[in-house]
Amino acid sequence: MAAVRRGIEAVGAGSWNRRLENDLLDPDPGGPWLPLLYTAACYLLPAMVIFVWLLTLDGTPPAGCVTDISGGGCDSQRARAFGAMVSGMPRFGLALASSLVVAMLLRRVGTTWKSTTIALAAAVVGGGLSTVMISALTGQPIGG
Repeated sequence: MAAVRRGIEAVGAGSWNRRLENDLLDPDPGGPWLPLLYTAACYLLPAMVIFVWLLTLDGTPPAGCVTDISGGGCDSQRARAFGAMVSGMPRFGLALASSLVVAMLLRRVGTTWKSTTIALAAAVVGGGLSTVMISALTGQPIGG
């Protein structure tokens, strides 16, 4: 038992002696704010990329399009994509908010986890949690 303990306590030799547990600990936990920042980045960076891509879509209505009685119905690709993005903002906000709550809980529980690990786990769990909550509230099946 003592040999195993010595093997765990000191890894390496010479000036490289260190405890094995030190490799597993987050050297700079950053408090509760760094995981929240990384979690928000997991949502906002892809959203910004999609928004920039949206600006590259064609902004002119299709050729030969006939409008309906109210004068609408001939939306460009960009207008349709922008409308879909705006209509999805409440779901996006719910997913972001639930992920931030999960990140706070994970930081409190998993004090040895790195901030990036907490952020990724919170983004995945928070996104899934918001999907289930939206499905329960709307009555629509998940994926339907």
